[in-house]
Amino acid sequence: MSNNLSNQHHEESGDSFGWIRKVLVFLFICVFVAALVIQSVSTWRSYQATLAKAEQEMLLLARTFEEHVGRTMEGTMSALNTIEQDEVFQSCVQVQDAACLHAYMLRFVGRYSQLSSMGLAYENGDLAASSLLYPIKPHNLSNTQYFRVARSRPQAPFYIAEQQYDPTGTESIIPFVTGVLDKKANFSGVIIAGLNPEYFQKFYTSISNNRDVVIRLFRDDGISLARYPRLDDEIGRDISHKEFFERVSSGTESGVFYETSKVDNITRIYGWRRVEGWPLGVSVGVNRDDVLAPWWKETFITIGMAMTLLLGGSALLFYVLRQLRRLERTEADLYLTKVAIENGADMAIWLDPAGHIRYINATTCHRFGYSEQDLLAMRFRDINPNFKPESWPKFWSLLRQHRHLFDEIILKTRTGEEFPCEVHSNYILFKGQEYNCAVVRDISERRMQEEAIVKSEQQLRLALEASSTGLFDMPLDGRRTAITSPEYDRLLGYQPGELVETFDKWKDQLHPTDREQAVSAYRDYYVGNSAQFAVEFRRKIKLGDFRWFQTRGKFVDFDSRGKPSRLIGTMTDITERKEAQDRITELANFDTVTGLANRNLLRDELRLALANAEKHSTQLAVLFLDLDRFKTINDSLGHSAGDMVLAQVAGRLRQIVGKQDILSRLGGDEFVLVLADLPNPLVAGNIADRILSSFHDSFSLEAGNFATSTSIGISVFPDDGRDPDVLIKNADVAMYQAKANGRNNYQYFTADMNARASERLILETSMRKALDNNEFELYFQPQVSLSTGCILGAEALIRWNHPEQGLISPIKFIPIAEESRLIVPIGNWVMQEACRLAAQWQQTGLAPITIAVNMSPLQLHQANLLELIQHALDDAGLAAKYLEIEVTESVVMQEVEQVMLTLQGIKRLGVKLSLDDFGTGYSSLAYLKRFAFDKLKVDQSFVRDISTDPNDAAIVMAIIGLGKTLGMSVLAEGVETQPQLEFLCSAGTDSIQGYFFSRPIAAAQFQLMQEQKKVLILPQ
Repeated sequence: MSNNLSNQHHEESGDSFGWIRKVLVFLFICVFVAALVIQSVSTWRSYQATLAKAEQEMLLLARTFEEHVGRTMEGTMSALNTIEQDEVFQSCVQVQDAACLHAYMLRFVGRYSQLSSMGLAYENGDLAASSLLYPIKPHNLSNTQYFRVARSRPQAPFYIAEQQYDPTGTESIIPFVTGVLDKKANFSGVIIAGLNPEYFQKFYTSISNNRDVVIRLFRDDGISLARYPRLDDEIGRDISHKEFFERVSSGTESGVFYETSKVDNITRIYGWRRVEGWPLGVSVGVNRDDVLAPWWKETFITIGMAMTLLLGGSALLFYVLRQLRRLERTEADLYLTKVAIENGADMAIWLDPAGHIRYINATTCHRFGYSEQDLLAMRFRDINPNFKPESWPKFWSLLRQHRHLFDEIILKTRTGEEFPCEVHSNYILFKGQEYNCAVVRDISERRMQEEAIVKSEQQLRLALEASSTGLFDMPLDGRRTAITSPEYDRLLGYQPGELVETFDKWKDQLHPTDREQAVSAYRDYYVGNSAQFAVEFRRKIKLGDFRWFQTRGKFVDFDSRGKPSRLIGTMTDITERKEAQDRITELANFDTVTGLANRNLLRDELRLALANAEKHSTQLAVLFLDLDRFKTINDSLGHSAGDMVLAQVAGRLRQIVGKQDILSRLGGDEFVLVLADLPNPLVAGNIADRILSSFHDSFSLEAGNFATSTSIGISVFPDDGRDPDVLIKNADVAMYQAKANGRNNYQYFTADMNARASERLILETSMRKALDNNEFELYFQPQVSLSTGCILGAEALIRWNHPEQGLISPIKFIPIAEESRLIVPIGNWVMQEACRLAAQWQQTGLAPITIAVNMSPLQLHQANLLELIQHALDDAGLAAKYLEIEVTESVVMQEVEQVMLTLQGIKRLGVKLSLDDFGTGYSSLAYLKRFAFDKLKVDQSFVRDISTDPNDAAIVMAIIGLGKTLGMSVLAEGVETQPQLEFLCSAGTDSIQGYFFSRPIAAAQFQLMQEQKKVLILPQ
């Protein structure tokens, strides 16, 4: 009930504060709006009054200006009338005495300040005289507007013309013109009185008073006669179209109008009036901004004062609302404090020094089983069975001294139940009265938990003693000794009970590289990122060795600040499992033959190296190595010998690379070297030179020493790629370029290599289909005897008739066929097709000739090569003596013994052998004799200059002599000129081949050539 009343009171209090705030805000808004409306109305009225005052002032000035103009015009008219009636003037006119007229008018003008000149024109318009100039130049005014008007209306008293120069052209005037009549009232001329425009300027100066004032004089037909301040564009302008002029035309005497000038874009307030008795009007205007300037100043001051008052009122309102909010929060805090005390989990008991209970909360009543009235009537000794009266004064003395005391006591409920409590006593002095505000907490459950823990510890100790698993109960303060099981001690090399384990000792004996991992696992479990403490680490055992352990555990106790104080868990020796994992990792990431990183590990390491290079803006190089002719080792000596070479290559590369570099074997005979943190790309070339130099020494194998080389491609980060796959691919492309350049060199990757690599890939792919699609065909270059001039044979040369690219040169696709090993099926096809065509020509009745077929190194290493040759001969029905196999000198000198066996087998079949490109290699004469070639072909590089270069001539003579000595026929390649033919004939060469006789031609053309029995004309 009391809580409900308290809640109701709190809600009513909150509503009242809210209502007060709303009323204050509403009143403030009302006052603000009212003040704003009043201020706006007042400002508007002031604005209207300011404009009205300015309008009245302009009307007054316009009236003044109108009177001034009227007097000026009247005086001028009077002067002209006087002149007309003056006998002197009339006598001067009659005799047409110009000097007399000039003197008379000059004297007359001096009498009137508004006049600046005066002139007379005769009835024919000739200028008779002028007050400004004597003698005057001949000048006729009959075409002027004012002269025509005066002549057409001689009875009119006057005519006021637009402002213009006087007849002599010396001064600007406003012509006031009147006609001159003779005694018969006939028109005899005009008098032009020049009103000085500056005369009105004086009036303007007197009324402007340094203000932006504009005055204008205009005729009633709308023509502007004068404007001050002077503005030439306004003089003579027609203003009859302006809105106010309608009122001028309608007969209205005066008025006000507003006009924005197109010249200076200023809006002015004008007052205008008609000049009474004259066809003229005047207007006086003032800048509206100047008129409103004082109003604006006054308005800004008023607005500033209003804003100041508004800000002051707002600040006052904010302060009042803030104070109300503070009062509301204070009341709410008091309410919440009371509710928290009343309904808190702890009991609140207030005692006075006499031991009387002065206040209790609802929790106290509920725990003790008494009503509030019963407890307030009791003393503390009534609920404390162990109360000692003699200790009470001493307790109060300590409480007054320390202000806060803590104790654990036993209290008793209404039913006689006794329960343990924690009592926090707090000394308070309120209105001169002392109180002990005690917070009492029932600790019955905690006592039961402590007893349960003690019991569980005893059970755990028994379990640890009986368990074969390493268990521990570890205090985390670092000083207390942990409880460990016998197996835990044995795992660390100790006898049961010998180990003295502490948390600090456990941390100290961790392997240095594992300590941070263990601390991180402890932190993750502590902050809740993992369900338990779990970590794998190496720890030093009693003998000093490190072994791998796995520990899992959980916190079981926490201190008052919430920090864990005990860790219970298990420990298992996982050394054997870790060793097995390391072995599996090694097999997965390292090459078993060389011990180098394999493809998987290379990608991971290269990815990390690239990230580091990008982070520090450094360069990195990838070197792709491919051993030259490595397959020869595997094919001839076996894979064990190949593995020995790979291991020795890895050893040599390890001596070259740095510690920060990455060395790996991709597979086969391919190695990749990653050079990190390069100062410049040229360093990669230096390393490549060192690698090439390391291959100069032969490799030691069981079958003897073996020499090989390597081709290297280089790509550089970031220029050639930014991810591992691209860099490796580009280095691979550069490596193929190195092989294309003759092997045993290195090449940097360039952008055009990608295009060549793509083209190579396209050609290789197309080449695989070319055999099936019958895209290859044979061309034949005749070989001619130098004794008879007849064709004795031909060399079969392959051509590729691509369906899209047309005829592709062998120079372009043969190297790709060699690298991709497609040369083997292509070469076999050439041999079969050459045999077929040779047999076909013989069957048609042509003379038998020898067809030479080139044999690649890869074809020579075919295990069934002899069977393939025999099969080609048998299928075609061609005798073996008409087939000639050509091999190059460099092929012969590789793996001499194996090549010798193969060539001897070919000879046994009856097939002829020819040594091609002789002189370009490093043949041994002993080997040449053992191979027993039938023909020796002199390379075209020697034949090209034999007629001009003595050295080449000597070499060719030596080769011819060597061939003759060894019993071989000699054929010279590349014969293109008559002098070459003459030299070879004189040197005793047996046959020639070259463009001089015929280019390579298609099979049908070659057949026709044989049928026509084309003969070489030999030199005499």
